[in-house]
Amino acid sequence: MLLSNEPSISPAWSPNGKRIAYVSFQNKKPIVYVQDVEVPKQNVVANFKGSNSAPAWAPDGAKLAVALSRDGNSQLYLINPDGSNPRRLSNSGGIDTEPNFSPDGQWLYFTSDRGGSPQIYRMPAAGGEAQRVTFEGSYNVSPRVSPDGKSLAYIMRNGGKFQAALLDLNTRQVQVLTDSEFDESPSFAPNGRQILLATVIGGRGVLSAVSADGRVKQRLTLSAGDVREPAWGPLVQ
Repeated sequence: MLLSNEPSISPAWSPNGKRIAYVSFQNKKPIVYVQDVEVPKQNVVANFKGSNSAPAWAPDGAKLAVALSRDGNSQLYLINPDGSNPRRLSNSGGIDTEPNFSPDGQWLYFTSDRGGSPQIYRMPAAGGEAQRVTFEGSYNVSPRVSPDGKSLAYIMRNGGKFQAALLDLNTRQVQVLTDSEFDESPSFAPNGRQILLATVIGGRGVLSAVSADGRVKQRLTLSAGDVREPAWGPLVQ
């Protein structure tokens, strides 16, 4: 779908599965684009001074949350998919990034080091005071809310390993799902039963999956290449 000699990262499917947002370095800096799946045409969403990264669709597809460093440190903004009307949401002295909407569109989960170490926070999607979500461990990143809104998958540093974990948002119980050393970029299946991951095996990035209860683990091998940042597409009727 997209051919470039420069890296393209952070893919995010629109809720209807017809568009994909991503970050490309094809112009020698990170720029956020949106592309129609059926039409090979890029539309620039965010090309501001500094870094433009981490696009995430609102559940209704009307907005994107992005991380921009246009005013200094990386902060969260809402922006229309055509690049119009950017509006700053977060105002911290740290780095705020990796936004992810709750399925009902009410909350925006994100990673921030505002407290001294990377942790996961949430704030109202329209803007407002942020609340810390993760408290176990000194390094928790890459939040992804389950389709039913009841749990949060993320990557935690656990005894020197970077592993997928699941937080029950009601009971606050944390479960480590994997036994690998370098997991990244969790992505829920549309039914919420599986979580797609990139992990490192033998020095190479590979695709893997784990059930939401941690009982079933699969390595989805590829013959070549180095896999990073998988994104499970939506269930399109």
